[in-house]
Amino acid sequence: MKQILLLSCTTLAAASAVASFTPTSTFITHNHRSSIIHHHPSSNKHSVALHLMPNEDDKDYISPMRQRPPPKGGDMAYNNENILRQLRHYNEIRKVGGKECVQDIYARDPNTSGDNTRFWFVGKVSRCTGTVSAEAAIARQMNLMEEHATRIRPVELGRSFGLLEFWFAPGDTEPLTSQNDMGTRLQKVTKVVDGSDKVPLLEVGLDLSIVTNHGAGFCIVRTEDGVVPPHMIA
Repeated sequence: MKQILLLSCTTLAAASAVASFTPTSTFITHNHRSSIIHHHPSSNKHSVALHLMPNEDDKDYISPMRQRPPPKGGDMAYNNENILRQLRHYNEIRKVGGKECVQDIYARDPNTSGDNTRFWFVGKVSRCTGTVSAEAAIARQMNLMEEHATRIRPVELGRSFGLLEFWFAPGDTEPLTSQNDMGTRLQKVTKVVDGSDKVPLLEVGLDLSIVTNHGAGFCIVRTEDGVVPPHMIA
């Protein structure tokens, strides 16, 4: 398909311009486009028509406007619809059950180890405590959490999608973990929990963390077992 770009520029008429002359055209060829310059004596205008010709390299070109395939993950695929739905469920469950039905979620930094293992805060999970365990609620929403973790910490976690370890602490204990409270211990999560895929969406919720402090995020340092290391005990 030819695309025509018409460029028009007006030149100032000289005082001694000739009254009339025969119009002429100039044909210029570039790599894979051609230009025809038309001279119009009556209007003192030059019109340039660019006829873009298809190039051999263009036959395999894929338009960036083509619709992307939907993300993987089913009802927990990382998209706005699922993120906002689970946030709505989180708020509704929390209104009824309070922080007792909430767990804080952390992702372990795979580039650290020993007594200097970093755990990055990812968000909060809520659940109907009478029907869903903490482990099942986390496993049910694992894809959303892992996708989000790799996006908010692309340098530390981005290359470890599918391999990340997730840990949880009691709800709303960020102030305690940041002060290295000995009584607040992280617990490792099993990514796959029997029956978690059958947990109704209405019975679990997720509030994903938003990094607002110039990208610094929030992380804590623990041992590989999720406890405060000796060198950080006051």
